[in-house]
Amino acid sequence: MPDSQEWMEDPRVVELLEDRMDKKDVRIFRELNKDGRISDTELADRVGLSRTAARRRRKMLQEDGILEIFALLVFRAANYPYAEVHISYDNHATNDEITAFIERLLDEGLVYEVAECIGEYDLLIRVWQSSLSSINSYVRELLQDSDVVDTYTIVPITDSYKMFHRTFYRPGEDANDAS
Repeated sequence: MPDSQEWMEDPRVVELLEDRMDKKDVRIFRELNKDGRISDTELADRVGLSRTAARRRRKMLQEDGILEIFALLVFRAANYPYAEVHISYDNHATNDEITAFIERLLDEGLVYEVAECIGEYDLLIRVWQSSLSSINSYVRELLQDSDVVDTYTIVPITDSYKMFHRTFYRPGEDANDAS
């Protein structure tokens, strides 16, 4: 499998990261991106700080909302189908109705992303389920009777090569060998 850390060496990425974080914080981010479970002692050794300084910086990045350590369920590897749903709002929907609708989506366990859009669609959500027909039923139940939704389109995802900067495999490789 290709090195999933190569993206952080791209000069464009480095420039963007260093625009908001100093070099030590960028190094902390890099190390935690490789392994979010490392101890503060090991983190300190890797970035050249004391354990206390490394811990303080990590906590500050987390408290500022810049850094979040989480587990990623790789749907393809776990054999779960997933899809994007492109949503257009009804022209008569009020801001309060839209806000309540988004709040409801945020509480849905099978919705793993909710993002506002500019352009043809107003909202994008990403959902997962046990089968494509279950995705269809779930989305229909979730959206069909909503006064906020004018139209929606379900776009099943057939494969993911890269997510959150982690490359799973490259086109032409056997996906089962790369997992």
